[in-house]
Amino acid sequence: MSEKPGLKRFTVDEKCAHRRLDVFLAEHFPTISRTKIQKCIDDGAILLNDINTKKRTVLKPGDVVTVNEAALTQMSGIHLEPQNIDLYILYEDDHFVVVNKPAGMVVHPGSGNPDHTLVNALLYHLDSLSSGSEEDRPGIVHRLDKNTSGVIVAAKNDEAHNALADLFASRKITKEYIGVCIGCRPEDTGRIDAPIGRKKNDPLRYCVTKKGKEASTGYTLIAYKSGISLLRFHPITGRTHQIRIHSSHAGFPVVDDPLYGGDRKKVQQLQPLDRPFAYAVFKCFSRHALHARHISFVHPFSGKEVFFEAPLPEDFLRVVELFGVAIA
Repeated sequence: MSEKPGLKRFTVDEKCAHRRLDVFLAEHFPTISRTKIQKCIDDGAILLNDINTKKRTVLKPGDVVTVNEAALTQMSGIHLEPQNIDLYILYEDDHFVVVNKPAGMVVHPGSGNPDHTLVNALLYHLDSLSSGSEEDRPGIVHRLDKNTSGVIVAAKNDEAHNALADLFASRKITKEYIGVCIGCRPEDTGRIDAPIGRKKNDPLRYCVTKKGKEASTGYTLIAYKSGISLLRFHPITGRTHQIRIHSSHAGFPVVDDPLYGGDRKKVQQLQPLDRPFAYAVFKCFSRHALHARHISFVHPFSGKEVFFEAPLPEDFLRVVELFGVAIA
């Protein structure tokens, strides 16, 4: 075994070969449950021969297992503290709460973000939350990326959690996002159908791949000017980074999203006369330009249709002003 700062590397010998990766790691980290080890593998914090792999992978002699020690240590003892963080609550009843999440807030604790998350804030402001899908995610039924602002729903009890999860799974929840993109002009209306899966060799990124899970995103063009488009997105499925991946795949990545090709270098690919407007748009953002504007569904307990909307944040309002349009 050789070590680098923050990482532990294990070279598999004959004695340890022919075991599953998660079993191998459980033996080396006996204080951490196999379930938590499997989560670290799924999250890309553990690599096999420097690429992402599956927890059931059977090891061979000479394989090199790389462990992000900080991520694994964090998983060994999750302790959630309520923290007095301001929340913009759009709606609350006995079953769930709807929050307008600001850009920059992580939804739940994870690698590199042990606290100051939406979960920590919810624990402070609410008397109860559902058990969640995992112990570090009480109340969390769905997620938004750290730098995506807007509407997110959290369950206050397990009955509500299960009911909301069923609505998401059966695609009976309607969501709309507003996005600002750069690149080719999108069709006035369109739908992107392309499967999404984890990208090899990069634990942070996902991509369109034939081996991925079904993914579908509808969109409507609000305005287009100088290589910049203002769009409504309607995700039909809910894959990680879905809108960001699909828009990039279609040739118009989200503005200020370097992970999927939407960084400032993209401006240089525009016609010279288009670049001043594009740069003015980029100046509005210090995060990727995606906002979860509203969500609607039939309330699982009252039976009534409910609709919740998060107002456009200041960066989006500045861009809407640049376009000279109104968003109904």
